Amino acid sequence: MRNIFFIISILGKVYTESCPKYCECVYENQTSRYTGECTGEKLTYIPKFPKYITDVVFINNYLYTLSRITFRNISSLNITHLNLQENRIAVIERNAFQDLKFLVRLDISGNNGTTLKYVRESLHNLPKSSIQELGLNHMLWIPLKNMSGIFDGLNGSKINRIELSHNYLYPFDGTWFANLPSLQQLDISWNSITDDLQLSGLSNLTRLNLIGNYFNFVPNFCEYKLYKLKTLLLSNTKLGTLKHLKNHTRCLNKLERLFLNGISVPRIPNNAFSDITSLKELKLRKLSTQMKKIDPLAFNSSSLINLRFSKCNGFLFFQGSINHGLFDPANIFKYCPNIEDLDLSHNVLEFTLEKIRNMFTPLKKLRVIRLRFLNLATLPGNFFYRFPDLQEIHIDHNILLPWKDGNSIFHGLTHLKELHLQNNKIGMIKPTSLPANVTKSLRVLNLTNNQFICTCDLMWFRNWMKNTHVDIIGNEKYRCDDSTRLIDYNPTEIECRNIILISTAVIGSSFCLFLFTTILVYCCRWRIRFQIYKMRSRARYYQQINEEDFKYSAYVIYCYEDIKWVKTNLIPKMEEAIGVKLCIPHRDFEVGKVFIDNIVDNMNLSKTVVPVLSNNFTKNEWCLFQLNVACSKLSKDGTVSILPIMLEEIHFRNMNAALYSLIKLSSYAAWSEDENALELFWDQIKSHVQ
Repeated sequence: MRNIFFIISILGKVYTESCPKYCECVYENQTSRYTGECTGEKLTYIPKFPKYITDVVFINNYLYTLSRITFRNISSLNITHLNLQENRIAVIERNAFQDLKFLVRLDISGNNGTTLKYVRESLHNLPKSSIQELGLNHMLWIPLKNMSGIFDGLNGSKINRIELSHNYLYPFDGTWFANLPSLQQLDISWNSITDDLQLSGLSNLTRLNLIGNYFNFVPNFCEYKLYKLKTLLLSNTKLGTLKHLKNHTRCLNKLERLFLNGISVPRIPNNAFSDITSLKELKLRKLSTQMKKIDPLAFNSSSLINLRFSKCNGFLFFQGSINHGLFDPANIFKYCPNIEDLDLSHNVLEFTLEKIRNMFTPLKKLRVIRLRFLNLATLPGNFFYRFPDLQEIHIDHNILLPWKDGNSIFHGLTHLKELHLQNNKIGMIKPTSLPANVTKSLRVLNLTNNQFICTCDLMWFRNWMKNTHVDIIGNEKYRCDDSTRLIDYNPTEIECRNIILISTAVIGSSFCLFLFTTILVYCCRWRIRFQIYKMRSRARYYQQINEEDFKYSAYVIYCYEDIKWVKTNLIPKMEEAIGVKLCIPHRDFEVGKVFIDNIVDNMNLSKTVVPVLSNNFTKNEWCLFQLNVACSKLSKDGTVSILPIMLEEIHFRNMNAALYSLIKLSSYAAWSEDENALELFWDQIKSHVQ
């Protein structure tokens, strides 16, 4: 009953006491406090607020002078939080805050017209029994000559947090705070502090913010006995190396969070964090373009739970980096097996490489994985099963296409609660896309900004979306490729049945036509190939060269493994039977002459080039070099033609780009044991070289 009476009394106050003009009075759910806010109204005084107000936010107005009179309208209230940012304050009288007996936090940031002297004097009358936080950001005190004693007015208070960001606190001296034993959190970010900073007198700190300062080396926190630090922020500093990090932080046995975003280090060295035995969260985001290497034991930390390594100049987790020793997939996560939250967004991961997929295997406890902005076109198969406790997958902002076999992607995941796939190219979700083990545990699904292909195949997803317990974020905004809202797409069963019949008929007819054409082409393949060759030969005109300039009709490129075929088939048929002169490197190259010169000189004396292609040919560097010389001569001056002989089918894995283009764009003679084909084979070669 007492609680009900209290609530009724508060509601009574809300409705009987009005908020002043130009201000708002609201209840903050996060803080469970009532706030009176007057922002940007150019007021020259603080108005009277209802009695239930405990927080006053008075920002971007005009309060040239702060005195006891300034606060007369709120001095009778139990004000605990007072925010006076950017009010053009120039003068602060010594007794200005004397009547604010319950003040817990005071923030006068952004009033850079006032001086250190006024601030120092005014702190003497803050309520020592209640004041805990002080905000003095963006004060721009230049130059620093009289910081000594500035916080003497807080001696004996319970102040535990002071913010001094965006000033010019250099040279910095920790003894300014030596008489504040309750001080635990200090923000001195963006203060142009250099390597000569002194941290004496700060041994009770649990949180230190040094973001945006100018030191080049990691400060020696052990020298200043900052043993109680739990959070350390060193982001966006001038750090050019982490070689001192291990020795200068090894005493920080309570450090749990370390932020190193935006620094310019070329590598992350081995065991850089291994001596920080309580480290749970490590952020290494937006590292500069100098970041090139991760040593094998760089992330060695048995305590690490949260690792952010994103936007690191698009670090390349692929085979080329492995070859150059830039990271070791076998060890990179081997010694941090307790990671639960991993972010590798904005990098490059070659998931098609088994080594890359396997490098995640030690992370058995992973609960959250973030693979955003990786330009992934397909969801990695047989990958997520490595993380049986996985609860969140963030793989949004890629170019993911629809997938069919969800089992191969999501099998083994029985605890997945959130799946974020927004901003991709996923146009279709079928029953097989999301297996039962996923739909059973899933709580959140995000597919916003995917343009759906609204056909009958999508009806399962549309119906499931309406009936599922899963929170499908923004589903009312999902659009079809014709701009129709997905939830409005509703074809009838008859329409879908007709579409299926028509599709089946078209596919069946197309298959029959394709099968007939394939059989016809196969039966006449040799005649067709030869006729195509003759037509392309007439169409591709080469500049005529005087026959007297040529010593050889053809320059033959072959590998050692195929020399037997050249001797027993090509030479007898060409030289002995019809008198064509061939340049055979093993036979006709000048002894003692540089091999490359032999190649170029003899190719210049040949009318055409005949590469004898085989799988062994593709692995021989000298064969590929000779072929490149021939292709270069063909493309630049047209003084040579090329007739490839396909001795056997070339495996795709042995193809390089140049060889693939040659085979695809050139007419070639294919060797075969078939008599008809063999006759056409030799006719094709004779026609080209004679």
